[in-house]
Amino acid sequence: MPVLLEVRAIEAVADGDWLVRNVSLEVEDGQTVALLGGAAAGKTVLFDLLLGLRPARDGTIRLAGQDLMPRGTLARQQLGLRCAFQIPPIFPGLAVREHLELAATSVRLEGPALDRLLNYLPELEARLDEPVAGLEPELLRLVDLGRALLGLPRVLLIDNLMPVLGVERAQALLQSLALDGYTLLVADRWAESVLEIADHGYVLAAGRLVAAGSPRELLADGRLIAAVAGDPNAYA
Repeated sequence: MPVLLEVRAIEAVADGDWLVRNVSLEVEDGQTVALLGGAAAGKTVLFDLLLGLRPARDGTIRLAGQDLMPRGTLARQQLGLRCAFQIPPIFPGLAVREHLELAATSVRLEGPALDRLLNYLPELEARLDEPVAGLEPELLRLVDLGRALLGLPRVLLIDNLMPVLGVERAQALLQSLALDGYTLLVADRWAESVLEIADHGYVLAAGRLVAAGSPRELLADGRLIAAVAGDPNAYA
């Protein structure tokens, strides 16, 4: 399959400290790729770099062959790079339906489009007219995922979903998206659960790429568990 998202030697610095250093990865069209690591590993920072929410010191990012580095956040979204965030951005005064409508710039949020979305996220069907501010954390994550899906992503970044949604529900949701052809880059610290449904994986520690390979290869290496538990020297 062709490479849809290509990252080469991306780097970021803040206050003289490395946040991400010399990280490269690829996501092929239709793949589910795991981005694994513990707290402060650099997963969310890397997502911010991909989305243009944080400036990169060096490196390249390409989406379907197009250079994203000179483009801003909105332009990257319009090209199809979308994210379901660890901390969902919400507008407290809006109902769920209104919140989703903000993202539905290229589809009508009614009829087939809404039905397709609710097939993935049936938990929202009875809550569409409720204010987002009163929703439980797991439902907020689903609203944010729905927003990202309505943006028609070519590559969908998903940050730390399993701890909030639970392994069984998160796995079922990610698998259903993958079966329908979505390309996913899933950042999480629950390595074993993500790798069960992934095609390939990368491991970050202290902002560096320390391992990459198939789920079988990564799970066979005992250092993985130490790395996602927060040991920055597990692969040293």
